[in-house]
Amino acid sequence: MALYSTQWSRLDNAAKIFPPSTTKDDTKVFRFSCELREKVDPVVLQHALDLSLEHFPFYRSTIRRGFFWYYFAQSDLKSEVKEEYKTPCAPLYGVNRNNLLFEVTYYRARINLEIYHALSDGMGALQFLKTIVSYYLLEKHPDTIDAHIHSRSDDASGEQRSDDAFDKYYSKKKSSKILKLTVGQQLTQAYRVRGERFSESRLGVIEGHVSAASLLKKAHELNATISELLTALFICAFHGGMKVRDEEKPVSISIPVDLRKFFATPSVRNFFSVINVSHNFSTQGKTFEDVLARVKISLREQLAPEKIFERINQLSSFEHALPIKMVPLAVKVPFLKNAAWNAEKANSAAFSNLGRIIMPPEMVPYIRLFDLFTSTSRPQICICSFEDALVISITSPFVSSNIQRSFFRSLGSLGIDIEIVSNIENLGGRHALLP
Repeated sequence: MALYSTQWSRLDNAAKIFPPSTTKDDTKVFRFSCELREKVDPVVLQHALDLSLEHFPFYRSTIRRGFFWYYFAQSDLKSEVKEEYKTPCAPLYGVNRNNLLFEVTYYRARINLEIYHALSDGMGALQFLKTIVSYYLLEKHPDTIDAHIHSRSDDASGEQRSDDAFDKYYSKKKSSKILKLTVGQQLTQAYRVRGERFSESRLGVIEGHVSAASLLKKAHELNATISELLTALFICAFHGGMKVRDEEKPVSISIPVDLRKFFATPSVRNFFSVINVSHNFSTQGKTFEDVLARVKISLREQLAPEKIFERINQLSSFEHALPIKMVPLAVKVPFLKNAAWNAEKANSAAFSNLGRIIMPPEMVPYIRLFDLFTSTSRPQICICSFEDALVISITSPFVSSNIQRSFFRSLGSLGIDIEIVSNIENLGGRHALLP
């Protein structure tokens, strides 16, 4: 296996916005979990983590401030597995902190991986978690799992996994046009939820566990994908709480897109773009059918390969402009914070679909499900599935759960059976949210 020897590296294009925009209310941390069908052995889990880090050396990085940009510095800090001891998605990055940007914890049968978003995106983190779980199960069940099963989906080196895929695929073609759009574009202010927030920057997490096959069947009946169906239901869930005058603002959902589907790379760093789907209830119709039709058109247009390639250049052109490169970080930071704030105003919520998670067949009997959720300053849905277990996680900083209730009731009205799990008091059972 090739060694990864780089002592420092630049933050990738997507990562640059996270350090200046991280706050105590939005830590930019997300959690991936794997729930096993047996209690976790912490000693074996530590061994599995140590073995996994040999294949993911980039994850041993810390973030430091340079004169022009933040940068990753390779570290010899050891990551120690701990029993879960703090609230989900608690801070992992701070200007004056020198620590790794991920943490592995466990609770009963659950293995948690929390990652600071500057280090990786969801798909990169998923590869890391799958490797940890694979090594864990190999050691726990050597009699039933072939020791030669590779826990990784490829034989990429540590250096290849550490590549900046944005830089690899960036082309200067059309960059001047895209730069102008990036700097001068005026974003439409979206409808935003207001209300009382949880104390101490806590998150409310409500999960709906459904059959992946049943949900896929319903989506196909509506000539839609699962993402299109759930995005439309999510937009409609906002409508019930809107005043008439609020309907003049669009409900806009930001949707991360995994660029690995369009560009081959084994990188486990950030490599995603974001598209936006919006619906204006005052001018574009008020029914679910109206919303779904618009969502399908918008998503399919924006996911065209030529649009995705253009988007990579749009994301990268700004940082490659020579005047921007020469500006000190102290001057850049206020502008980066403002850019993040403007982007937040342009969206009502976010929706992430990590898709189907596949593990070696010998390991499937030992795993119950995977799930994912993230810190956020607005409501956000994350979904992923394993076998037939599809988990829809909604996180929100707001005490009110009206949007979540509306979403799951609408999904239930389509004939989908839902099991509800939540960390919010009085929302722990199935009937707490559904009629």
